[in-house]
Amino acid sequence: MIKGLVYISFLLFLSCSTQPQRFVYKKKLESHPLTKLSSWKWTENRNLETKVSTSLSDQEEQLFSILKGAYGLFPAKNIKESDIDSFNFQHVFRYALLSLPRELKVYLNKHLRKIFLVKGLGVTTLTIQLTGDAKENTGQFISFLDIDVINQRINDWYKWREYTAFQNKEEFSFTPYLSHKNSTVNTSQMALSYLIAIILNWNPKYFPSSKDAYFLNPTQYKFINQSWKLKDTIVSPKREDLLEELHYLRYYSKGEPLFSTEEQSIFYKEIEKTSFVNLFSMMGSSKDFIESIANYIYVEKLKHTFSIDFYKNKELINSYESCWQQVRCQKKKEIIEDILDAEIYSTD
Repeated sequence: MIKGLVYISFLLFLSCSTQPQRFVYKKKLESHPLTKLSSWKWTENRNLETKVSTSLSDQEEQLFSILKGAYGLFPAKNIKESDIDSFNFQHVFRYALLSLPRELKVYLNKHLRKIFLVKGLGVTTLTIQLTGDAKENTGQFISFLDIDVINQRINDWYKWREYTAFQNKEEFSFTPYLSHKNSTVNTSQMALSYLIAIILNWNPKYFPSSKDAYFLNPTQYKFINQSWKLKDTIVSPKREDLLEELHYLRYYSKGEPLFSTEEQSIFYKEIEKTSFVNLFSMMGSSKDFIESIANYIYVEKLKHTFSIDFYKNKELINSYESCWQQVRCQKKKEIIEDILDAEIYSTD
């Protein structure tokens, strides 16, 4: 649960590189001038859409290279080719940004100093909190978004992410529905929802900066307490009657997934016993916080659908629906609404 300098959304697991190599990259990261808030003062009075960039300066390229080394980033595999080329995608992304509700744009502009559209992350976003003179939460960030990943239609994006955790078994298939239009604009809206959730995740009022912070004041963190418990310094899901295999499920693993699409439907059925919004949210308490808030914004605030149909030999065997109108997620929904009201909608 301890947060480092960087949070990488969508469950990016650390590189299998050696500890000494990671240490060298981390030291370079800590000393790099672009991780300092003072380097981004020039963006203070800019509108959000002007903070989007597809080209990086030499210094920005250097930082990006260090980040990829420090966190073992590698280009995404099995991306579904888009009809929109990378150069023109920036216009799609800006349109998605400008079409957000005003309150969400204001919040993002308040906390983001720069958004870079890049290639080679292999995940949707890598977001860095900038450091200040004091060791405190500055609430200021720069974000890198992978063009190849978010330049997929939204249903294709979700399917791609699921295939990082499940091998394709021909007999079993699945179809996600995150939008009736199934556009790349929707994928950018989802990515922007994640940026909001990541920023909120860094706020110590809602998510602890360390296990010690959680241990000293556990009642403060209402969201975590819905699905997680701290026992012997280990944070684990409260439900102990879930399938043991769920403990070994991993997204974005470099190796072959341990499970196939045959188990996928079973796993989604299993979490209907819980308040987890999807399987990805089970990957850790921080992932749960971010995934849940991003999903809530995308589905409830931006009025999109969310469901998955599962098939065996092309016959429907199961469906998984959004939980926000179900009893199992009502408490999380209330907590998320309180957070959004306090941090975003109260500023109107």
